[in-house]
Amino acid sequence: MRITEKQVSEAYRVARKVYEGEIKKADGVNELVDVHGLNRATANDFIYDFKCLLLGKVFHRAMSAGAMHYFLSKIHTEYGVDSLIQAVISLKAHIKYYEGHFKVNMRKLRGVAEEFERLTRHNKTFLEIEQEFHRSVKESLEDNQSNRLKRLSKANKLPEKVEVKTTVFIRNPDVVAESLIRANGTCESCLTEAPFLRIKDGSPYLEVHHKVQLSKGGEDSTDNTIALCPNCHRKEHYGM
Repeated sequence: MRITEKQVSEAYRVARKVYEGEIKKADGVNELVDVHGLNRATANDFIYDFKCLLLGKVFHRAMSAGAMHYFLSKIHTEYGVDSLIQAVISLKAHIKYYEGHFKVNMRKLRGVAEEFERLTRHNKTFLEIEQEFHRSVKESLEDNQSNRLKRLSKANKLPEKVEVKTTVFIRNPDVVAESLIRANGTCESCLTEAPFLRIKDGSPYLEVHHKVQLSKGGEDSTDNTIALCPNCHRKEHYGM
């Protein structure tokens, strides 16, 4: 039996009331069954899936692409972009589970996930996009090659471009200068000479790193900096 748009909207309304604690889940299910004509399993699924979407958790019972589009639109409007981000994470996890479990291609749901993911990207910082990218690479490495090659065969070879918002710290140039002078061309971590000289002035190439990041309240002072070669600098950010 095809679920109508009215039933989808009522399912969202009831699921939200259950999630907000206004009514008990059993009462919500009964309302969707007795008043709006959904079968009991589907009513349960809508309520459970809504909770998972807001919490960013995987759900296993499928929802149609049309219903999912409605739910994500309402979540974006009523709960904001942070909740939409969680909902997209939840949907992508569901797609990954369902395609792997049932060996199907959820093309329409993928389209919904991609549409709303584009919306969330316009509200993310550069750092958030970078962190999400590294999480996705980790997930890809943990997946099997067959799934990766399947995704690659369908992937757009030209990367998407988005504008991002960012916060920039206006750093003290004297702190950088003093840190470089102190290092005298030698990495203050591995104690080797700078790997090359700058083309513009012939000075040793080292990067000044804040031991406690400025974004985490660290001071922009020489006591909180260390001059590093590029390899050691990457290690500070990404190493064990």
